[in-house]
Amino acid sequence: MPIKRGHLYIVDFNPRIKTKPGKLRPALVLQSDLINEAEYPSTIVIPTTTRIVENPGILRLHLKKGQGGVGRDSDLLLGQLIAVANESFRKEIGSLTHALMEEVDNRIRIILSL
Repeated sequence: MPIKRGHLYIVDFNPRIKTKPGKLRPALVLQSDLINEAEYPSTIVIPTTTRIVENPGILRLHLKKGQGGVGRDSDLLLGQLIAVANESFRKEIGSLTHALMEEVDNRIRIILSL
């Protein structure tokens, strides 16, 4: 399965360890397609959660049901970037709009002081 930046996939995050998210859940691919196409064995993603937080600040970005293919209202956990083995990807569910990816990119720049 080709892995593409800006697309969401169901990813197996098991086992859960401390703050690392566990279970199968949607995740947004943040990693550049230059790396994805080179078939590097892992991919940097942003996991989602359905535990919505009111006024979360910069560390979360809300996705409404259907955006990017998520089945329920969800938050992208921008403060929990993680590299996962490509074997953890189960299926593609959708992609974010250009405007939402720009917002993700802007927030990641601030979070990482880029």
